[in-house]
Amino acid sequence: MPSYAQDQSASAADTQVSGNDLLIVTGTRRADRTVSESAVPIDVFSASDLASQAQTDVNAILKNLVPSYNLQRNALFDGSAFVRPPTLRGLPPDETLVLINGKRVHRSALVQVSGGSLAAGAQGADLSQIPSAAVERIEVLRDGAAAQYGSDAIAGVLNFGLKRKDKGLDVTARYGQYYAGDGADLQLSANLGLKLGSNGGFLNVTGEYARSKDTNRAVQRPDAVVLQSQGYAVKQPVTKFGSPDAKSYRFFVNGELPLGDDTLYFFGNYGNSDQVIDFNYRRPVSVTVAAGPSGAPFTFGKSINLFYLDRNADGSWDANGRTWSDATLFPNGFTPRFRSTNVDVSALAGYKGERAGVSYDLSLGYGQNRIKYYLSDTFNPSLGPTSPTSFYDGSLEQRELNANLDLRYPLDIGLASPLNIAGGGEFRTESFLIGAGDAASYAQGIYASQTVRRADGTTFLVTHPVGSNGFPGYGPTSIVDRSRSSYAGYLDLEVDVTKAFTLGGAVRYEHFADFGGTTNVKGTARYAVSEAIAIRGAASTGFRAPTPGQLYLRNLQTAFIGTNPVPVQVATLAANDPAARYYGAVSLKPEKSVNLSAGIVLTPASNFTFTVDYYNIKVTDRIGLTSNFIVTDADRIQLAALGVVDPNSLGVVRYFTNGFATRTQGVDIVASYRAVTAIGRLTTALAVNYNKTRLIDRRTISLGDGRTNVLIDDVRKRDIETLLPQWRGVLTQTLQSGPVDVTARANYYGNFTNNQLASNGGDKRFGSEVSFDLEVGVKVAQRYRIAVGGENLFDNYPDRETRLTFPSTGAPASGFVYPDASPLGVLGGFWYLRASASF
Repeated sequence: MPSYAQDQSASAADTQVSGNDLLIVTGTRRADRTVSESAVPIDVFSASDLASQAQTDVNAILKNLVPSYNLQRNALFDGSAFVRPPTLRGLPPDETLVLINGKRVHRSALVQVSGGSLAAGAQGADLSQIPSAAVERIEVLRDGAAAQYGSDAIAGVLNFGLKRKDKGLDVTARYGQYYAGDGADLQLSANLGLKLGSNGGFLNVTGEYARSKDTNRAVQRPDAVVLQSQGYAVKQPVTKFGSPDAKSYRFFVNGELPLGDDTLYFFGNYGNSDQVIDFNYRRPVSVTVAAGPSGAPFTFGKSINLFYLDRNADGSWDANGRTWSDATLFPNGFTPRFRSTNVDVSALAGYKGERAGVSYDLSLGYGQNRIKYYLSDTFNPSLGPTSPTSFYDGSLEQRELNANLDLRYPLDIGLASPLNIAGGGEFRTESFLIGAGDAASYAQGIYASQTVRRADGTTFLVTHPVGSNGFPGYGPTSIVDRSRSSYAGYLDLEVDVTKAFTLGGAVRYEHFADFGGTTNVKGTARYAVSEAIAIRGAASTGFRAPTPGQLYLRNLQTAFIGTNPVPVQVATLAANDPAARYYGAVSLKPEKSVNLSAGIVLTPASNFTFTVDYYNIKVTDRIGLTSNFIVTDADRIQLAALGVVDPNSLGVVRYFTNGFATRTQGVDIVASYRAVTAIGRLTTALAVNYNKTRLIDRRTISLGDGRTNVLIDDVRKRDIETLLPQWRGVLTQTLQSGPVDVTARANYYGNFTNNQLASNGGDKRFGSEVSFDLEVGVKVAQRYRIAVGGENLFDNYPDRETRLTFPSTGAPASGFVYPDASPLGVLGGFWYLRASASF
């Protein structure tokens, strides 16, 4: 929990402070505001808070530090298995604004088409690109701030302050493994500080290498058990369920160079990661399991198909001619292997100083994220025997350019403090690109639709899916290269009316080339009843503009819907796509929000703080993916008439929509206590969050043929409301005694409900869970430290899945034993050793 940090706007030589005297730069434009004086709740976590974690991924670290921050595993969920979507206060990742050194971070290229109900359709920043070794502190603003920072700041703001030290080298090596014996994880990092110039400048460089092997928490599938008994050589298990096999390199640089009374500053990053996961297994033949979930025999249809090779004079295919089966390529069936390479780069430079009492900060930054997809151990069924078995499936790319001017002037108007007047402007361009894959990854071959003629002249139709099986490549109809620009201006005022009473207000106008303008406001107040008691509150409006990815994405994937053992092709479409329009899509517009918060701050002693804050967030016109539209044969005829390519392969259509509204209410409780005792320095921190979201409106559409459909179905509604636990808590205890330091943490996760249709097993409530983390470190000769630790120390797992399980395996047809949505995680205990040195 919060310990110490350094004001990012100060020089490296400034004195560091601790506890509630921490200076903050998020949520305020003043240079002298501290945590305890803030009118809105904000947490500050130091480098030491990050260093005592088992994981190095800042996503996982934030999950352990911030109770309202949740992260699911998302195994087998296409790109979401690699870029995991977090939620803050139950809201999707693109409703939390991410900053580095106070500057907006570019988005990931991934639009979360498979990220689960809470993140479906979101496009947020990829926090895994930020190595924890580069971070000096994290400020978590738990309040809406769109009037201060612009689009996306609905749930809150995360500001990562990079390290600023100007001398010394810190190196760290950590190795760990899960109790289950898999997931071997190696992480090496180094941070180097150098003086830049002769007047207090610095250059700070961080490098990190991480290598983790995959994990599995699935049992063998029931169909594979039968195949194995019949002599088929199948993998054990045929589909792994867990974390991906991953390797990454990441570099960050942060620097400042004083130029007289002004300062040139710069920072940037380069990241490269490579990850691989399994997709679902495809069977070579039909399989009947003696006892299915109901106790009766259960048949899995074959996933491998028959192709007719000889054509008749009329173009039909000869039913009595030669045939070919993809079992020729995969006699034991196949499990596609999905690989992602992710390259992330950014660079920002700025110039700041003061003239005539006016502080100014001018900056220009560029960020780019590019994801490439590859698929192996599969084929394109429409190409039949000519298909390759490995594919490049194409790329996604996000580019952003931001120019900012920020001004600040303290005006003495005779009150307890000068009126802090801040204002400025921003210009931003955003681009989203989809690059084509290999032709074979998306090609519609001659075997896509075969009219087969029998000897008696009768015919029948055989169809085969188009594109690399598991994840069809991006083809000509999916190619995108679209951009949009926006500009904004803001005014921010803050003043201490009296020593006890602070008022603040902000107004921001933002104009988008494709949506027009929006104005948002925020007001804050804090009143100190006494030195020990203060009350605070805020009210604001906010917005989030649709991202370019949400406006233009077209994605095809193969998925299993419900308990159907046969995969179908799912199309995720932009609202302007002809197939989406057929199912009632209309153009997207920005989300709107209203945030209210109120709290009390108790500081009965300098070493003890207790805060309670209530929040109420209403979001209307929320953007997300619709529920699934099942494509009928009649629909396919209409879609073909609209020019939709390969409608015969489509099983499900969904699209981006402003289809619903939600209200999220909750309470944050944070307490911290520091003491110096006979055994050493003790710090106790407790953070508790209660969060409840309700869907308060959803659109219903008519398809014109008597069919109606709600854009957000009942299952999705229940997921939004109950998939996250309402209660979450973190208790952290640290001890520093001579060369020994100890960090102990208890995480509490309340119960949650995983929702399904009755035909898919219905809803299931999973119980509350507690996990414990422990790290013990020892300093040797001042500059060396050795630590041993465990995350989920007692190897706790969530409740097992009991819906539609097979007696032969004790698991559902997929073999997945645990609920993927569990906030606890599904991987069990993890032990690690860490060694570090400072020179």
